[in-house]
Amino acid sequence: MNKELDELVSYIKNTSSYKNVISIKEKMDSNEEISQLVKKIKILQKKYVKSNYLDSDIKKELDTLESRLNEIPIYVEYMNNLEEVNNMIELVKDELNNYFNDLLNEK
Repeated sequence: MNKELDELVSYIKNTSSYKNVISIKEKMDSNEEISQLVKKIKILQKKYVKSNYLDSDIKKELDTLESRLNEIPIYVEYMNNLEEVNNMIELVKDELNNYFNDLLNEK
């Protein structure tokens, strides 16, 4: 089973989506604008959670910053590739759950 899992992980790591995620992440880490936006968004998200999602001013500012972030092409490309990788991982997880469920429910 470990061999098969290693093969799945290797397969995912060799996809263009995964390689793009890694490459783009490195570029984004060196982009001051993206880094600052992400940092501010994380801080605001924590404040918004602490307000029990009631502070509309924080929510507006959060929405504004997220909109600005989503206007940056490299970030959008990163998120699209990340979604593809996450979908692959989710598919593997679902298949493993089904496999073990079937295995444990055999009579």
